[in-house]
Amino acid sequence: MNRNELNQRKFGSKQKDLSEEYVSHDGKRAVPEGLRKFLDLDAELTKNFTSFMQSKLPNITKSETKFMEISGSGYIWLPVCAILYFMHPLVPKQLPINLIMAFVLDIVVIGLLKAFARRRRPPTRNPDFFKSIGPDQFSFPSGHASRTILIAFIFSLINPFFDIGYLNFGVSLLLWGWSLTVCLSRILNGRHYLFDVLVGATIGFVEGYLVSFLWMSPERAENILNFFSDEAPEI
Repeated sequence: MNRNELNQRKFGSKQKDLSEEYVSHDGKRAVPEGLRKFLDLDAELTKNFTSFMQSKLPNITKSETKFMEISGSGYIWLPVCAILYFMHPLVPKQLPINLIMAFVLDIVVIGLLKAFARRRRPPTRNPDFFKSIGPDQFSFPSGHASRTILIAFIFSLINPFFDIGYLNFGVSLLLWGWSLTVCLSRILNGRHYLFDVLVGATIGFVEGYLVSFLWMSPERAENILNFFSDEAPEI
């Protein structure tokens, strides 16, 4: 028996298992060879990056990184919109209406991309705090990354908390720092690969620019509220 046959016997089963990792959940679609190599590289870089960060930041606990990723969850921010709406007139109704519009855009974009890509999440024994349903069970792209970048974009560039420059600058630093930390937490907790987060963050920036053009004035937001709240005419 020659060397090639020995290697085939020795590593054949492992190669088969590796290829099965890149078949979609329904088992009907295999990933092309070139893309599979890229995904392998992404997985290796993610593993090395996680090991590096854990060695440089040994005091960061799982509970801290889990808290950060929870803070960027859509399960948190959608109820926040409802709370802001009922805080009128302290908070203008324009803000929650625009936030809902932005989040719906993000949900649609990320959901469609996840349903199309169907990339499996990294293998981890640490389950997500909120149960993933539908397309959200897939890894690419990161919805936490797109959402937190979008939020930071809105509150630092579109609708700042303060009119005073230095106050807005300080809040913006906190927002972008929070967004970066949430993105890192998704990698360190084994929820996403590096490429998932990078693409998700890029999508968040693009969505932010799009939302800046779609941002509704107080009058327009009020008109939309009146449209949905008006009673149907009696016949």
